[in-house]
Amino acid sequence: MKKHIFIFSALMLLAFAIVSSCKKDPDPINNGQNNEQPTDTIPNGGNDTIPVVPEGIRFGDTSGMIVTTYNTIMEYDESWLPFFLDLNGDGRDDISIETFYDGPLAIGEFQELTLYCLNEKTEILGDSVVKETYSHRDTTIITNNGWTNTQYNYTFSTCDKVDETDYVGGTKVFELKASDLNNPLSLNDHFQSAVVKLFRETIAYEWMDDLNEEEQYVVHSYNKYIYDCWNFPTDEEKYIGFKLITNGEPRLGWLKIKLCPTWGGRVVDTQLIETAIQE
Repeated sequence: MKKHIFIFSALMLLAFAIVSSCKKDPDPINNGQNNEQPTDTIPNGGNDTIPVVPEGIRFGDTSGMIVTTYNTIMEYDESWLPFFLDLNGDGRDDISIETFYDGPLAIGEFQELTLYCLNEKTEILGDSVVKETYSHRDTTIITNNGWTNTQYNYTFSTCDKVDETDYVGGTKVFELKASDLNNPLSLNDHFQSAVVKLFRETIAYEWMDDLNEEEQYVVHSYNKYIYDCWNFPTDEEKYIGFKLITNGEPRLGWLKIKLCPTWGGRVVDTQLIETAIQE
């Protein structure tokens, strides 16, 4: 009798172990750990993995993306040959990148590179911020052969003060985000349909304000505008994220570009590498 009881107990323990081993894994929404984020990942070219972005994508990950590759360069003075991009293939251009190389006679020619959202359904990744600008002026007076030459030196900079007493101003701008490979892009990010200056050449010029031969004086202004710290990064591949509304549904994507310095870094050529949009 004892032998029968032992066998029955062993069978009960075995059945319990089998039932326990067939239980489902914890719900992947919270991993069974107090609603923590899921650990779904994508490969990162080796043993490492990168977390998947909820309601979003990662720059450079082409899974579920329609990718169009280019090998096109717009030179700094090709204002007649802008990029027009139909991102979703509906026959309507959504974004353009245009270079402008001109200027008033007193200043001479200079380059501006601009990105345009061409309709209200196209928005680019960035943020509205207040950025500081710095204004400096000093005066030099030179007397020579009875003439008095007054020189005003003006510097407007987006980078640094020339002197601690320089005037500091604030300008509200939409700052385009320059993203890198595997950076996340989410529908919850800040997008805006905007016109953005990607690059502005530093401007320096001289202006004669006044000349009086009878009283023998002359007034000159030397002016310099430095935009370097507001320019899009140069000499490296960067992604520009966008959100596009198609048939009432938002789709995320990117432009991959590189601004290539030329003429000693004064101006840039624009290389369009690829565009991508969710299927």
